[in-house]
Amino acid sequence: MDEYNQINLTIDWHQLIKDYQQKFSHNRVREKNKSYQLFPQATPQTPQTIRLRDYQQEAVINWFKNKGRGTLKMATGSGKTITALAIATELYDKIKLQVLLIICPYRHLVVQWQKECIKFNLNPILAFESVYNWQSKLSTELYNIQSNQQPFLTIITTNSTLINQGFQAQIRFFPEKTLIVGDEAHHLGSPRLESSLPRNIGLRLALSATPERYFDEEGTDALLDYFGQVIKPEFTLADAIKKQALVPYLYYPIFVKLTE
Repeated sequence: MDEYNQINLTIDWHQLIKDYQQKFSHNRVREKNKSYQLFPQATPQTPQTIRLRDYQQEAVINWFKNKGRGTLKMATGSGKTITALAIATELYDKIKLQVLLIICPYRHLVVQWQKECIKFNLNPILAFESVYNWQSKLSTELYNIQSNQQPFLTIITTNSTLINQGFQAQIRFFPEKTLIVGDEAHHLGSPRLESSLPRNIGLRLALSATPERYFDEEGTDALLDYFGQVIKPEFTLADAIKKQALVPYLYYPIFVKLTE
């Protein structure tokens, strides 16, 4: 198991869970309109139009109970992104989380995350493509975080940028109060990607409808060792349909025949 622990963070997880349960005991997700209440300084704030559903609340609480580690196994479209941002918001409220690092396998997911982050009053750095587009800004804002000139920083990057030397050179400057979120995390179980994940970050959250890597038990074990085991509730596509919890999307099954 990954040896890094969060001892220096001195987080009172029991009190955090208690406060969270009292705060959100009656909330559900329901986005009524597209107007969002904004707060200063690009710090995480839950918009008034968003309320967590029961299974999302349970996932947040169980991630806290697991002391800031865990994998959310939830169906596509059931609200993994909102759940992750809710966790980041609560960590900012309770321990003054300083950095949120989100890793995505594809560029279009970076854009999707950016849109959701904006709703939570965040202004993320999009760290992908050429290092000239983001490296200087990332370096400056990490310095601002370390020198207490800036309260919060959000970075969204891609798997291919994560393993890039330019990004790896910045990892040692991430503070202890950083949350790393691996979106579609099953991709991160490959040897090169898994070895590039920052070991100096203790707060870790993986998101995937299918965290188990096909025909790669070793990769699956490495992934779950880094992020933490799957935490309850597992929320399947059938569960999401039953609860009418899916966001609208088109699903095209493609049938193929195996050759000999």
